[in-house]
Amino acid sequence: MARRKKRRSSRKSITLNKFKIWIIMLIIWILYFFSLSLAEWSPVFDFMTNYAKIAFGDIWLNIFFGLCIVIWILIMAKWYLMRLIIKQFLVIMLLVSALLNFSVIDWTSTSYQANGWFISWPLIRIFDSMFGWQSVAVKTIIIILFVMTIARILYTFNFSLPKINLQSYDKPQKKAKSKSRKSYEDEDEDEDDQPQTQEISRSFIKELIKKKVEEKVEKKKPRPTIHFSGDKPTFSVELLESNESDATTIDEKFLMEKAKALQEKLMEFGVPITIEWFDIWPSIVQIRLKPDEWIRLSTIEWLWNDIKLSLKSKYLRIVAPIPWTDSVWIQIPNPKPMMVRVGDVIGSDLFQKSMKKWNTSLTLGKAIDWSVEVKQLEAMPHLLVAGATWSGKSVWVNDFILSLMYQNTPSELKFLMVDPKQVELEMYSWLPYMLAPIVSESDKALKLLKRAVDEMERRYWMLKEKRVKNIDEYNQKIIWEKLYRIVIVIDELADMMMSGNKKDVETCITRIAQKARAVWIHLIVATQRPSVNVITWLIKANISTRIAFGVVSEIDSRTILGRKGAEELIGKWDMLYIDSNTRFPLRIQAPFVSTEEIEKVVAKLKEKYMKWLSEEDIYNPEILHALENKLEKWWMYGWAGDDDELIEKAIEVIATTRKASATLLQRKLGVWFARAARIMDQLEERWIVWPQEWAKPRDIFL
Repeated sequence: MARRKKRRSSRKSITLNKFKIWIIMLIIWILYFFSLSLAEWSPVFDFMTNYAKIAFGDIWLNIFFGLCIVIWILIMAKWYLMRLIIKQFLVIMLLVSALLNFSVIDWTSTSYQANGWFISWPLIRIFDSMFGWQSVAVKTIIIILFVMTIARILYTFNFSLPKINLQSYDKPQKKAKSKSRKSYEDEDEDEDDQPQTQEISRSFIKELIKKKVEEKVEKKKPRPTIHFSGDKPTFSVELLESNESDATTIDEKFLMEKAKALQEKLMEFGVPITIEWFDIWPSIVQIRLKPDEWIRLSTIEWLWNDIKLSLKSKYLRIVAPIPWTDSVWIQIPNPKPMMVRVGDVIGSDLFQKSMKKWNTSLTLGKAIDWSVEVKQLEAMPHLLVAGATWSGKSVWVNDFILSLMYQNTPSELKFLMVDPKQVELEMYSWLPYMLAPIVSESDKALKLLKRAVDEMERRYWMLKEKRVKNIDEYNQKIIWEKLYRIVIVIDELADMMMSGNKKDVETCITRIAQKARAVWIHLIVATQRPSVNVITWLIKANISTRIAFGVVSEIDSRTILGRKGAEELIGKWDMLYIDSNTRFPLRIQAPFVSTEEIEKVVAKLKEKYMKWLSEEDIYNPEILHALENKLEKWWMYGWAGDDDELIEKAIEVIATTRKASATLLQRKLGVWFARAARIMDQLEERWIVWPQEWAKPRDIFL
């Protein structure tokens, strides 16, 4: 029953289409004969008459009109093939003109103008010279070309071929008028079982031409542009939670006990001090003291364990001296810690004012004086984050992503994310801010970095073509094709570095960090394993802005910051921030954002931007294609030298003996002192050993 209804509907649609075609042709011929009847007063007829003489002369004007009507019908039927139809129309005009000039080929007619000799003269002249002025050969070639052109047109526009019955059978007799429903179903089954009429298979040439036409149309078909709402901020701050109070109160008795214990302990070692005041921070209490003039600061630092014992504190950090003062800070955990929420930072006046000038403000958190700390990603322009498990590293990465989404629309900002754990960043998938799906495999992550390097080079080429220095100037000059900012987020760098493509990953990250600032491509690299095998000397040298959460050892702190201090952070989003303009690390309490808050923001953004969009619309097809391709070896600019083998042996010697000196390498490797000293310098550049400090032995980071 369903098949019969489908056949009836298809027959109706075919009949309706044929009826429309006949109506259109009838109207065209009526207009044509009407124009002929008014030939003397018709400017269109007069215009076409003058130009038809070039192709067909004075006596073949009707052929030109007929061809024009045919091409008009073809263009109306398949307008997207307009260029192809016009090309074939010109070829037909050339061949028809040559057919009409057979008398000229035989040299029996000299009236070139009457026969339209102008357009076909080059073709006939070429054929005459090729075949030695033999008219029969020239005529044959022209006829063959004409037939092939007509066949090509029929195949191109998918004209059906006549059907040929390969098997004859008797015509079924008429059946009774009254039939039950079951009899109708049986009849349909019989019709399906009958041998179907077979058609002659289409030729290979037709399929090839059709495929080429479809590929050409698909290639020229532009990708539709998606227009997003330009409203800023993109979501309301009310979706994020905030704390009501900005300060905590601590019992004075607790503070006096700590001050008294500190003074008594230092007096035992002959270090008199004066307690100036206390700073109450969200997670720490800071004691500011001033030693006497003749006291050395190194004496207080050497008493670090004794001070920690006297204050009964699990974590203790000494800042000596406080920049631009003659005092010392001693930081201990706050007995009544207070959480900083990301809504407090984004909703602050400082962040709102900064958003009016910039659109790359990052919510770092709150400082010791409870002031909001906001930094610009464009000024960094890349960021290296390290911290042990449960130190708050991944939470701060979410703060950073939300703060950028808050300030930018999807047409201004795009993300490329790498999440090996598959749980930290998965909530942001299917957002229009994403250029590609979130990648978890290490080989696909490397492909993503390679694609970012290619995009960086392409953008530099565009800047060179337009003679501008950065994307700001480019967007001001090319208003109709503005470029967006790309931020690459890598949640765990160690997984990529241990995948067997360490050199390629290091090279990609280094190239982006060196050059990508002017073309608005930024790197946010995070890891929970800040060792020299993961954060290599080349990566560290090219990313000057770093954030350290709580780490396990002093070696990890020196690897990420270049100095100790991060090993004494108390966790719970307590961090140290340092950049190229900051000589001393700045201690900041990073804000907290919960999973429920992220889900609310993501749901709001999807409701605002993803109503009529699918995955194919938001993801870049070139990146998707690159992710599916096979990973190839890719070595661009790596570290290499004559001392590679000696460096590997030197690392083994240092790891075994736990000592690092040029004289040791001279004895163990059997080289001259100058070469051993050069190897030590290279190990220092790789952050395998710490730089020499007077006569002290070098620290080893292995």
